Amino acid sequence: MPRHPDRLIERLAQPEAARLIAASGTAVVFAGSVEQHGGHLPLGTDTFAAQSIAERVAARLDTVAVSLGPVGVAHYHLAWPGTLSLSPGTLISVFGDVCGGLAAAGARRIVSVNWHEGNSATLRLAADQAQVGHGVQVVMAETHVITYTLFPGEMEFTHAGAMETAAVLAFDPTLVHLEHATPASDRSAGEAAHALFRRPDVYPVMRDFHHVAETGWYGRPELATAERAEEIAEAVADHVVAQAKEIWAALPLEETQ
Repeated sequence: MPRHPDRLIERLAQPEAARLIAASGTAVVFAGSVEQHGGHLPLGTDTFAAQSIAERVAARLDTVAVSLGPVGVAHYHLAWPGTLSLSPGTLISVFGDVCGGLAAAGARRIVSVNWHEGNSATLRLAADQAQVGHGVQVVMAETHVITYTLFPGEMEFTHAGAMETAAVLAFDPTLVHLEHATPASDRSAGEAAHALFRRPDVYPVMRDFHHVAETGWYGRPELATAERAEEIAEAVADHVVAQAKEIWAALPLEETQ
């Protein structure tokens, strides 16, 4: 089960949610995706991973966690039925509207927790518009990147491998079914192809995930354990909060107005 279900804004009564937002001046929003992750992980893997971290971050900041909805920008997975995708403009609008409501409640700082590479560029544009339109200061937390960065020898940066399996285990272990895994694509080929799209300088833009993994996924999900997954999720949340506070100290709110 989720670590901090009481931090989801929809689970709170209005007076409590209003109190938390106003007292902290902060809110956490999170985004994921509904996309194929083989037969062993749910379509909502990225959303559940983001929620797991967002609730932990919100608890540490004593505020609320707010979902932008389960669906993200994932058009390059649409060849696998069941995958859903938003247009970038839709996600930008949702982000802005949610931040507007949170700003009206007293949130001046927004932490954006994301676990889906397809959302990253769109969320950055959304954050820029929200800062201009609602006077908030947005900090971006790419938690899939953080997880791999903190545990590079343990958490593989694949698709539906150990890292994403661990993320779901930390959210709800009953959603992981390794016995139903469909055939994996070659791991070394997948890593090499994925690396092209992840280059920071000159890179192609993802159009079809078949270019990375013909079967839709690759990696070693069997390496993840529930106990270790919980430790990793806690460490990632700690990192997000520590880095956000460092940014806030360096960029006081007065400088963003």
